[in-house]
Amino acid sequence: MEIDHVVLAARTKADAERVLSRAGLGVARARGIPGLGLSNLVVPLRHGQLLEIHYPNGEAPAPGAPPLLEFDTEALAAHPSEPLVPMAWLVAVEDEHQLRELAFTHQMSVVEAPADGPDYPPYTLAGFGANFDRRFLPCLIHWPHGQPVLSAPHRRRPVGITRIDVAGPADVIEGWCGGEPHGLHAVPGTAGPLRVEVGFVDRPPLMLGLAA
Repeated sequence: MEIDHVVLAARTKADAERVLSRAGLGVARARGIPGLGLSNLVVPLRHGQLLEIHYPNGEAPAPGAPPLLEFDTEALAAHPSEPLVPMAWLVAVEDEHQLRELAFTHQMSVVEAPADGPDYPPYTLAGFGANFDRRFLPCLIHWPHGQPVLSAPHRRRPVGITRIDVAGPADVIEGWCGGEPHGLHAVPGTAGPLRVEVGFVDRPPLMLGLAA
């Protein structure tokens, strides 16, 4: 069971780009997220994994929108010395039937998201909103037509997400996911994702997020 992607918060696009540039990582997609007051940068890694970085775009969230901008702002204020703060993580479930069974068992919401352009296929997302109160829980994602195949002008060769440190109970996380996500390192607490490690073919791994 693999991590699909990790969402991190940045104060500005320039802050995120500085971190990525130092790491030798490029961006495949950059866009505004309608109704959330946020824009994002998508960084493809190998094996279909992604980093997604959110930053405020100056727009007011739509009435009733999920409070993601508020959560990001609070997390960045609590960690003023960190340019990127992990906010959420998603675990890929290859079998759609398994995803729906897990959703039923744990009373997860299920969302069918349409394709977002030719390079970003539709997906099924389970558990969005559950991590608002239990930040350690990942969303579950299924790609019925395969994961996005994106390219970016990397100066280094990433091999993917090799580790994620999550403050939360390992048994609850594994039960939620239907197995142990590869690379999960659970630590005491309930704060949720703390840091994510990206491995490279040609350099030491990069740790993004809060200091250990």
